[in-house]
Amino acid sequence: MSNLLERFSKTSVGSTSKFTDYFQTVSPGGDFKRINDLDVILNSWNNILITPLRTYQFDPTFGSELYKLVFEPQDTQTQDSIVNEVINRIQLFDTRATIKSVDVSFLNNRKGFSLSITVLYAGKEKDLKLTLDENTYFKFFETTTY
Repeated sequence: MSNLLERFSKTSVGSTSKFTDYFQTVSPGGDFKRINDLDVILNSWNNILITPLRTYQFDPTFGSELYKLVFEPQDTQTQDSIVNEVINRIQLFDTRATIKSVDVSFLNNRKGFSLSITVLYAGKEKDLKLTLDENTYFKFFETTTY
């Protein structure tokens, strides 16, 4: 049994010492775009943060409650709540990298906020940028069927 598991681990995507995955866009050659290492982690974190909690039917605990904070007052209490939600959800679902900083900026012309999360992994540093606004919020709930 362990031989089968070892063989699967060696031949499956992401089984080497570096992370590998496929992104949902198609490359110019007609294949799915392959991403590696830190980009895999950033894609995973993006999925965790933009998925509203209890909407993924196979794991109702997956996702975050950032969508609830879109219409909150633009103050330091909301900013702290956003930072805490980001840190707690990432620590719960994906601990492959470290969060160096989370910067929140509120949008001026509409309800919502932008996030810039600085991520550290294997000596590399990269930013994950997200924007959650009223349009994102409404589009998600328009397409969701219950």
